[in-house]
Amino acid sequence: MKSLSLPLLALTLFSAGALAVNNPYQLTPEADVATLHQQTLPEFWRQHAVEGEFEGKDGVTIRYAALRQPKVDRAILIVNGRVETYLKYQELAWDLWRQGYSLYLIDHRGQGMSDRLLADREKGYVADFEDYVVDLKQFHDQVILADQPASLFLLAHSMGGAISARYLERWPDDIRAAALSSPMMGIHLGGLPHWLAKGLSATIARVGGWFGEPPYGPGQGAYQDQGFADNELTHSEARYAAFRRQYEQSPRLKLGGATAHWIHQGMTGAERALAEAGSIKTPLLLLQAGDDSVVDNQAQADFCQRAPCEGGKPLRIDGAWHELFIEADDKRQPALTAVLDFFGRY
Repeated sequence: MKSLSLPLLALTLFSAGALAVNNPYQLTPEADVATLHQQTLPEFWRQHAVEGEFEGKDGVTIRYAALRQPKVDRAILIVNGRVETYLKYQELAWDLWRQGYSLYLIDHRGQGMSDRLLADREKGYVADFEDYVVDLKQFHDQVILADQPASLFLLAHSMGGAISARYLERWPDDIRAAALSSPMMGIHLGGLPHWLAKGLSATIARVGGWFGEPPYGPGQGAYQDQGFADNELTHSEARYAAFRRQYEQSPRLKLGGATAHWIHQGMTGAERALAEAGSIKTPLLLLQAGDDSVVDNQAQADFCQRAPCEGGKPLRIDGAWHELFIEADDKRQPALTAVLDFFGRY
């Protein structure tokens, strides 16, 4: 890894609370989001996105989208978080495409356009967290490698960050450099001890399974839009409205809360990612949302003590909520600028 770090310089500026938003890559401003989604993105997606599927572990159909430049040279694998779909990432795809990258996006088993795993489609469930990792490897080997990109980068969010960390731990030579945004190295438990939350979720999953389909975890339920005023994901009303509109227009995308079994598996997957972080050799940039209430920021810091994170610690975006890719401009633009600077060095 080269010595001088632009993301590290950004860490100094943004953590100091700089108000000016630097936008060297001409990323989409919030003022243009509504028009972008209504007029530009539908045609962009029709022209450039090739959607496909493959059969993952246990015969589960995994859906994906590939946006290939005329020459697939520098490419980004985008790994989304829980409840998400690659269709939610169209603004991000637009911004990255204009930088010259080919893009590969995957919907995890049990969500988005991929097969759901339970009769109740809105229950968040996975049999084993490592199934996500195996699917991602198959996507890489079967779809992406066929295009033979000269340089492949990885950009992941939340649960996708934990999946990607496990991937990098198991297959250290596949990715040139990776950026993890608000990665789920631990779940924010609001003061509940980790051992108690994990034990409780395991007990509810086991006992609930005696009576039929895996039950929701405590406080979890069917899909519900709480409204922008009560959300803790983004400060951008325009971007919040855009992704919620997508779910209303395509109800099959909706996913509700996590089952108790998923919570137990999610905690287990995060533990493994943290425990084996030292085996990662891929250059890493870890973006941390300063006011995240979804994942555990201390676990991210612990991860960077073991993994080769840029600057030896997370790049903290002060005041940001969990979803940096759909945050307000003063948080999203610094985060993506740091990512593009970082990838540009490799």
